[in-house]
Amino acid sequence: MAGTVALTFNGSSVALVVRGKRNPAHDPKLMEQHADCILSHGAPVGFFGADQPASGGSASGYWNSIGVNMKGMVADYSVYQRIRPAYVDLLLAKQAGVISTVLVVKVSEKEAHLFAEYWHKLGKHPDYFSLLGNNCSTHASEAFIHAGVVSRGIPGLDTPNNLYKQLHHLKGRHMRSYSGFLGFLPAHGRGYRVVMAAA
Repeated sequence: MAGTVALTFNGSSVALVVRGKRNPAHDPKLMEQHADCILSHGAPVGFFGADQPASGGSASGYWNSIGVNMKGMVADYSVYQRIRPAYVDLLLAKQAGVISTVLVVKVSEKEAHLFAEYWHKLGKHPDYFSLLGNNCSTHASEAFIHAGVVSRGIPGLDTPNNLYKQLHHLKGRHMRSYSGFLGFLPAHGRGYRVVMAAA
């Protein structure tokens, strides 16, 4: 597709996605952000409350509709297509105005394996979802901890943007940040082609 940039996930990188973050310097409001991750083969993954509406557009509408201690669920590509299609479909992201910032972090093969292992185990036994303390960014953070990328939880309030800042300030890690409209295209085998268009 013309005007898009492909982000490479060939087994040596994982990523944090902050929905609602317009650029690396932007600090979205609390109700305007959501955290997802990208596995080393390009697959999107994230943690949601199982009873969220299937509206698909902005993160703010979702946050405003939930309570606490909801049943949690791990979303893969097929689940995103059902509950939040604008998070995986580039054209729908453009139509809905869903802008994301992606922080791609270089990892070892072992770290990539452990990162995926965390999400796989969580998917088998999902935790409860709560807006504060056990949310999308909590589990994204725990995936990075399980992989050994960071050694402790998110400093300050447990938000996607604070996790982004924690990761971005890591020393000795090669990482790149991209902002715009994000999409995923299933490729041959189990991988995904990750594409981004400027907002």
